[in-house]
Amino acid sequence: MHHETICITGGTGFVGQHLANRLTQHGYKVRILTRRRERHRELIVNPDVTLVETNVHNADALRQQFEGADVVINLVGILNETGNKGAGFRQAHVELPEKIVAAATASGVSRLLHMSALNAAAGEPNSLYLKTRGEGEDLVHGAADQGLVVTSFRPSVIFGNGDSFFNRFATLLKIAGPVFPLACPDSRFAPVCVTDVVEAMCRSIGDATSGERLDLCGPETFTLAELVGYTRDLLQLKCHI
Repeated sequence: MHHETICITGGTGFVGQHLANRLTQHGYKVRILTRRRERHRELIVNPDVTLVETNVHNADALRQQFEGADVVINLVGILNETGNKGAGFRQAHVELPEKIVAAATASGVSRLLHMSALNAAAGEPNSLYLKTRGEGEDLVHGAADQGLVVTSFRPSVIFGNGDSFFNRFATLLKIAGPVFPLACPDSRFAPVCVTDVVEAMCRSIGDATSGERLDLCGPETFTLAELVGYTRDLLQLKCHI
């Protein structure tokens, strides 16, 4: 059993809830930073999880909340933004990691686990999401010079209880007509179960994966059309994709 304290940014989302509960099973104390504490009662009931209402984009607040933590885990990420020309992606994926690195080093935290994305690359020309994810990933790994031990995780689509990917398509399929239009149906994914992602992160808390960028993929690859078709069949719907 462990008695270290782990501070999580982005810990109230799908992966964060699974991770927080698993960490407490391993004996860790978990501190989750959130904008709206009262919205996450499912985490409040866990006696080993503390939800702190704060603004994670405030450098002073971050530094204060990282005090006394042994490990910081950053799970913050957004999949979409509207009308900001990349500003939202940059704030979440680049500017926030930069603040997290600064706050961690200032408060004496030596271990950082960082969530990125499969195929993230700073030189990505076509996707602001992947480009900013890559820039943030490079930034946190650059903090090794400051004594911060970093591991980043690059998952494919994550599925499991409460996921957004399959549940979003399930919602759309239920209200679709006889034909369900799908952009980029031949895009390929290797879905990975949230329990596997969480276990990989738990096992990486020690320094054995220091400096590594870990791709997290499931054992099989599917097209987007196949995944949506699978969801449709589970719902016993008849629409054509």
